[in-house]
Amino acid sequence: MRFFRDGNLLILLAVVMFAVTGGSLVGPILPEMINLEGATGRNVGLALSAYTFAAMVATPLLGPVADRFGRKKVIVPSVMLFGAAGLLITFTRSFWVLLVWRAFQGIAVGGMMNTVVAAIGDMYEEPDRTRAMGYRITVQGLTNATVPFVSGAIAVFAWFLPFYIHASAIVLALVAGFRLKEPGRSARTPGYMIKALAAIANTRAVWLFFSNFMGFVLLYGIVVYMPILVVRDFGLTTLHSGLAISAAAGVSGLVASRAGTVSRHFCEQTRVIWGFACCGISHLLTGFAGSYPLLLVFMGVWGLGFGVLMPTLNSAAAGLVATELRAGVLSVFTLLIYLGQTVSPLFLALFVTETAVRGAFFAGSAIAVIPFLFAVYMRIFGSLPARSP
Repeated sequence: MRFFRDGNLLILLAVVMFAVTGGSLVGPILPEMINLEGATGRNVGLALSAYTFAAMVATPLLGPVADRFGRKKVIVPSVMLFGAAGLLITFTRSFWVLLVWRAFQGIAVGGMMNTVVAAIGDMYEEPDRTRAMGYRITVQGLTNATVPFVSGAIAVFAWFLPFYIHASAIVLALVAGFRLKEPGRSARTPGYMIKALAAIANTRAVWLFFSNFMGFVLLYGIVVYMPILVVRDFGLTTLHSGLAISAAAGVSGLVASRAGTVSRHFCEQTRVIWGFACCGISHLLTGFAGSYPLLLVFMGVWGLGFGVLMPTLNSAAAGLVATELRAGVLSVFTLLIYLGQTVSPLFLALFVTETAVRGAFFAGSAIAVIPFLFAVYMRIFGSLPARSP
């Protein structure tokens, strides 16, 4: 429990909590946002894509800034911007204006999530790093388990009310400004970019980064299209779609809390194989779901896979390089998260019609085979250690 007596870690986990609501808060209320001026069933996913695209652009720019000037000088203004943009959304009634503020939130998250991962990597060595990353995923999962349900319930009254949750991040920015401390920074590293690129120019790094990208392609297939399935096919409300996302995130968080234990018994490749197997099966079963209770079970299968997958990938990526290069290298890792989130709604929309979204889940199950096979290849032929530390 010593992790939870660390004030720095608690602040960083609070930053994670807000960062992940950028998607989980919005997913359940997408059906209500279709009523905004300029929104349709086919373009409403842009409320997520505008956010993730901006984060994708900002992350590799802010990563080196965090290495050069420190984690805190990126985290605090980023959290403040996230909260301010969330507050402005509550006054918005045009879908196109909303996309602008969502882009600003994406820029902010580009400086939040990646820098937190780098800061945790600075603070701990293995095996504590895997445990701390597991707690980060647990907080992420528990937030995702709570916020979609709350968001969906509040959105029954008005679609914009959940964004007041984002606005409260302004308070966290003030707390972090006064209380957050970080390890001493290294001197400027000569040949920074060359060394950073060299650190990821190997098969293991490519595998980790690609797996991260595919994990979030599959995740956003669930986040975007599952709520529409619940509302349109099952005739339920955003409250029910939020509960379904909460079920998936809750299981994921519980599984991630045991990341340290799991890592002692199974190698990295095996954990990634398990993760993608569960995620792909969940997509397939969701495509066939005939009732809401069954859907909740299938969301639990998703949580089993994602809760194993994410701590494994995050911890391994954070350990690729030393402190002075960590935020820059992890900015590429995090960029691929947002690239996956951005591409996912656009790609899976090819398999969706105005009246049917199940094709998105069948497509998701098909593409999950690719990272699954890559992990199998690494398990057989990769030069990784047989056991994680």
